[in-house]
Amino acid sequence: MKRPLATRSEAGAPSLDRRIARSRKAVGSALMELLGEGRPFDEITVSEVAARAGLTRKTFYAHFGSVESIVHHLATDLFASTLSGIRENAFRLPLSSSGLVLAIFTELQRNIDELAPLTTLCPSRLLLEPARDAVETVMFPRVVAANDLGPIRDFDRHYLTHLTSSSIYGTLTAWAARGFEDRPEDIAAFVIEMMGPIADRIFAAARPYYPGTTSVEPVTKDPATFEPHKE
Repeated sequence: MKRPLATRSEAGAPSLDRRIARSRKAVGSALMELLGEGRPFDEITVSEVAARAGLTRKTFYAHFGSVESIVHHLATDLFASTLSGIRENAFRLPLSSSGLVLAIFTELQRNIDELAPLTTLCPSRLLLEPARDAVETVMFPRVVAANDLGPIRDFDRHYLTHLTSSSIYGTLTAWAARGFEDRPEDIAAFVIEMMGPIADRIFAAARPYYPGTTSVEPVTKDPATFEPHKE
């Protein structure tokens, strides 16, 4: 996948990392192939996925605990790489006028071949935790960095993380239910209208916990929101 999949904490780790990355990629591809052939998700077994990936069951279990954990890994990678590829200016407050929501759904549309089977052929509930992880470990730190904010209080972080990730999850399942025919621009406009002012008020209310910050000024939308897309 696009992001590093292992640490380099021991001698010979780079070559080990490459083997791990290849194995995990093969497992993910094997699952997508089986789903693409019409196999119901609940009927796919570890043995089938391992055999399709050219791995033993032992090797499979060295990387994944179950077939569901493959979906978790693929979704985590997709969401994190989506947020990581968006330029810093999109994370400037207020988020309702920063272009961030449009950037997220435009990038997801670019990766529709990965997104579609995860949202339509796998249990949608498996996307919620990866969305939450991406919001907490990628999105919020980038908002803090882009605005020179201090650490977010645990209470604020907890509720903002769950509300934001639930919104992303719900919007993705709604988008999938309509066959991904809706434009990212229309989805972004709807999400911003419903959630943008709320999110901005929450950040504004939390400003006292961000030492050294001043009032949040509107940020003009920048059409050049994305880093060059890399295959």
